[in-house]
Amino acid sequence: MPSNSGPSHQPFRPQSVHFKALINRQGRLNVHGIRDRQNPFADLYHFFFSLSWPKFFALIASIYFLTNISFGLLYFICGVDALGDGHSTGAERFRHCIFLSIENMSSVDYGRVRGVGIVPYILMTIQAFLGLLTLAVITGLFYARFSRATARIVFSNKAIIAKHNGKLCLSFRIANERLNQIAEAHMALYLTKNEISLEGESTRKFYDLKLERNHTPLFALSWTVRHYIDDKSPLLGMDEKQMRETQMGVVASLTGIDETFSQPIIARHSYALEDIVYNKRFKDIITWHDKKVHIDLKGIHDLHEHQEVSGRTGGQD
Repeated sequence: MPSNSGPSHQPFRPQSVHFKALINRQGRLNVHGIRDRQNPFADLYHFFFSLSWPKFFALIASIYFLTNISFGLLYFICGVDALGDGHSTGAERFRHCIFLSIENMSSVDYGRVRGVGIVPYILMTIQAFLGLLTLAVITGLFYARFSRATARIVFSNKAIIAKHNGKLCLSFRIANERLNQIAEAHMALYLTKNEISLEGESTRKFYDLKLERNHTPLFALSWTVRHYIDDKSPLLGMDEKQMRETQMGVVASLTGIDETFSQPIIARHSYALEDIVYNKRFKDIITWHDKKVHIDLKGIHDLHEHQEVSGRTGGQD
């Protein structure tokens, strides 16, 4: 009889998986991989970089305290007597051994220590060396994480299907929250949907969506990205029912060079079917007064009514 002790796994059927369960709003894949057991120390640099800041601080603190407790226990076993005055209980001596370990790890003066034999001094030498290495590694990790350029690009929370200059198009808006310049900004847009081949195989396909303009030399304010739904568009002829059945989604990816950091950046966002609206257009967020250009980033998501369009993407212009 088959064993029921292991976890229950079902075959992946793309047509039954919601788009947001596969790709989140930030354009990241929600995929959990199963692979052979690997050496946890094989890719530590990537591991520390992929952690969130709270997890990173928690892990560094855990390593620090566990290391000092371990060395404090070794000092206790070796008979190290900190403070030189003796201790009434073993618990008090163990406590001082832990603080001795913390002092030694941070290169604080520990000349007040009396040890029994040479073993405690060997332990102190090893820990001092490890303390220098640990300080260098942690400093490098902190610097690498803080110096890594990140994008502060705001995507409108809705994408619109409406006419622009008499042509039906899919559009959304982005803005640079830092209001500095992003040089050579490139935008790529992809349609993703579930498909079943003639042989009955389920798969998820990605299609390029041609943009009205996919490049801007300087991106500092806002940018309305448009894809015209013409006879070459994968969206042509799709209605809401087909979009829902295929779990259609749109993934946007922006790349460029942040002139403040002089480093490349990337920002992604995804739009599911419920994020697409009809018969709307974006409100203006850029104004001119006092001889200056002003942008209201708080209004990047604001919409108001537009001309009527068909709910089917293949409607007449």
